Amino acid sequence: MKGIDIRPFVIEDTDGVLEAWSLAGMTTPERNPRADIQKKLRHSPESFFVGMFEGKVAATVMVGYDGHRGWIYSLAVRPDLQRKGIGRQMMEQAENWLRQHGCPRAKLQIDEARGDVAGFYKKLGYEVQPLVSMAKWFRASDS
Repeated sequence: MKGIDIRPFVIEDTDGVLEAWSLAGMTTPERNPRADIQKKLRHSPESFFVGMFEGKVAATVMVGYDGHRGWIYSLAVRPDLQRKGIGRQMMEQAENWLRQHGCPRAKLQIDEARGDVAGFYKKLGYEVQPLVSMAKWFRASDS
């Protein structure tokens, strides 16, 4: 799709990002998306990208790298702009960022409720790995 401009997130993008995440079904009661943005800005804000189309946030992706493996997360494309190559462009941006930082592999996780997107990632060369993903949520009062 022509006309998509991918660039690093700036604070003025916040409302557009929140709208894109909401429209793409990326928000849940357990998440505080505004807090997620603030956390990313405190930790490697240079790896938070927005895709702009006609002056609006059309897509987002965040990248993380710990020196061992890279993670791609918060990929979202507004539903009215899906299936136009924007998600692929955002993934290319994320992967290129990881390569430029010497990352040997990229990983991502898909919430079971959003398993319908697995085909998209498979087309990009990602494969399902037989791993158990575990998590522990910390309450704000725990810190």
